[in-house]
Amino acid sequence: MSPRIEVLSGLGDKAPAAILVEAEGKRLLLDAGGALHPGQSTAWADGLDVDAVLISHDHFDHIGGVGTLPDELPLYCTAVVAAALPGGREWRALPERGQCCIEGIPVTTGQAGHSLGGVWLHLGIGGGVFYSGDACLESSLFPFDAPPPARVALLDASYGRYDTPQAQCRAAIAQRLTEPRTLPVPLSGRALEMALWLEVHAERLGIAWNLDAACRQALEQLLRLPGSLRREEHDATIRRLLDAPRVDSPELWLVEDCDDDPQDWPDHRLLHTGYLTPRRQRQWAAGEVDWLRWNVHLRLSHLRTLVSRLGAERVMPLFTTEVREVNAGLTAPGSPAVAEENSDAVG
Repeated sequence: MSPRIEVLSGLGDKAPAAILVEAEGKRLLLDAGGALHPGQSTAWADGLDVDAVLISHDHFDHIGGVGTLPDELPLYCTAVVAAALPGGREWRALPERGQCCIEGIPVTTGQAGHSLGGVWLHLGIGGGVFYSGDACLESSLFPFDAPPPARVALLDASYGRYDTPQAQCRAAIAQRLTEPRTLPVPLSGRALEMALWLEVHAERLGIAWNLDAACRQALEQLLRLPGSLRREEHDATIRRLLDAPRVDSPELWLVEDCDDDPQDWPDHRLLHTGYLTPRRQRQWAAGEVDWLRWNVHLRLSHLRTLVSRLGAERVMPLFTTEVREVNAGLTAPGSPAVAEENSDAVG
């Protein structure tokens, strides 16, 4: 019997992740996302009836709804992600890469290239159902493990039809570091990559930079984890970064994103490198802040690569308003069908 898949949230918009998969008489929830900004709906949790929850990674739009779920509901995640769960929440171990069985359904996991402890999920049902969570194929720090074949692919398409390589993104950001800047970043993903890049390149650019205590702690946590969860060739650079003395009033700050506003940094100009909330979009449009992308999601050519690797017959692009554009980018002759507005389309 083919699985029934319903995207409760995350189809047709950059919205909290919540995907329901029903098979073999069981209902699994993939991710339990919270609102990215005030006013965004989290109605996906209303009347929810599932047998277990599987969490891909610890970013708020994938984990922020966990607190609304019953405490007795079995929740599976990696040990790194478990540290971000609401205090006291019980959890069951999901391998960082490997196999397990959840509610009688075979589950394979692998590193997703996006964040610390983040994994993709493959369900061994109906020819295979692959869910990328958030994923990236061009991280310098986080590996991406090749997944097994899957008939159905639920893919992170946060960037829509965008397809600019990471090298160009870095070059564009480097050109903007000629004045005092503050870069707010999420801790378990982009913060670590950008810290590594800045340590290598800031001296060449003649920039004095520093990172706040939260970013420093995230790097220390990274080095304490098994080496298989990162590209170990960078360990020496990270240790040098942590041991080196830092100036107290640098030209450039790398800091945990705490919903910073321009008035919080009167001597530095904010440079955002990821998702902009509606409030930040207004600030950007008004010229109050700057924005340049640092790739942490799948761009269009990498979506094509992943679909080809999976051999997927059905593809559902998630977390994007550009579903039709992604569809057009993936539907060359003989390519897979792409689901659009109908969240029950995959069966």
